[in-house]
Amino acid sequence: MKRRTFLQLTGASLGAAAFGRAPAMHAQAAPDVVVVGAGAFGGWTALHLREMGHAVRLVDAYGPGNAKSSSAGETRQIRASYGNRELYSRWAVDALARWQAREAEWGRRLLYPTGQITLSGEWTRTLGDTQAVLDRLGVENEQVERDELEYRYPQFNLDGVTVGHSVPSTGVLKCREGCVAVADAFERAGGRFTLARAVPAARAGGRLQAVTLSTGETVAAQSFVFACGPWHLKMFPEILGNKLRLNRRAIFFMGVPDRDNRMAFPNCPTFVTRGVYGFPSIEGKGLKLGPYWDSGTLDPDEGDRTVTPDEIRRVHEFTDDAFPAMAGQPLLETRVSPRTNSVDAHFIVDHHPELENVWLLCGGSGHGYKHGPVLGDYVARRVTGQPTDPELDATFRLKNETF
Repeated sequence: MKRRTFLQLTGASLGAAAFGRAPAMHAQAAPDVVVVGAGAFGGWTALHLREMGHAVRLVDAYGPGNAKSSSAGETRQIRASYGNRELYSRWAVDALARWQAREAEWGRRLLYPTGQITLSGEWTRTLGDTQAVLDRLGVENEQVERDELEYRYPQFNLDGVTVGHSVPSTGVLKCREGCVAVADAFERAGGRFTLARAVPAARAGGRLQAVTLSTGETVAAQSFVFACGPWHLKMFPEILGNKLRLNRRAIFFMGVPDRDNRMAFPNCPTFVTRGVYGFPSIEGKGLKLGPYWDSGTLDPDEGDRTVTPDEIRRVHEFTDDAFPAMAGQPLLETRVSPRTNSVDAHFIVDHHPELENVWLLCGGSGHGYKHGPVLGDYVARRVTGQPTDPELDATFRLKNETF
């Protein structure tokens, strides 16, 4: 089935030229809500608002899942392992069901069920907390001893490993494609997408009246949601400058042997080992490795996205050691993305302190993508004044603490 365009032009042909689609035609009525940012947070919020019946304008400077955003790239993990932070485990379980339902609804494959294994030199408090939470939630998981690890996972070098924790329901989500799928669904539901940069415009009486787009258009609305990812620090430096920290995260895709499919889906789980998380090769992309090497900041518009020679050396050393059958395999692809962390790694969903109709939605902290379907529903209800859990509201408030 041919996908409907999610682009809407406002007197210019840039959007259609950039994405190769004809512009959708919409009436010019003022929206109830403008959502700025079409990544995982903004896209799902806009879709839920539209499905509630509200007139919504979704705006993004580069497009859904664009390469400069935190929601860029091929894949993200959906996991329920969060130590004692049960909120996110509960949300992950809910989100998994919603991703599966949307897959069926949209007829697009977005989820690969891989299972997940965490390898450790000892059974830590965090692993114990995770197991206790998942047991309470009824999520299948198990502690796996060394002998069983050797049987199940012969592709891993288990030197120094004594125990593992397995969660079979973990999966891998298509990331960029998921953002595009959400934007497509938003347009099919009658929402309007505009490819443009948006900045706050006139204020009056403690309210934002409109945003100005780079196309020259001014868009008024009753409420505004800014889900700008790393651009929050540019958009609202006086509010978020010391509440968020922007880090550079390097990702690597390593070649896998052509006669050994143990590192490819569905034969390899997602994993955490030796300070690195990773995914099996999916759709021939190669083994994905995400070392915890946040190093410096990254300007989302102009920052250099190339990895360093030292990072390349380190990832080869890790791969050759952790996966003996992959020794000497080539580095296929790299990606450097911005990661926006909040002070406490909780999401931020709160009013702008000076503008009562402006919502700040940010702080994905490296684990936000999977929660998009649940978070978007929650934010849509808060923006429209519907009842929400007071404990969640307090957890996601803009904190006094700073970096």
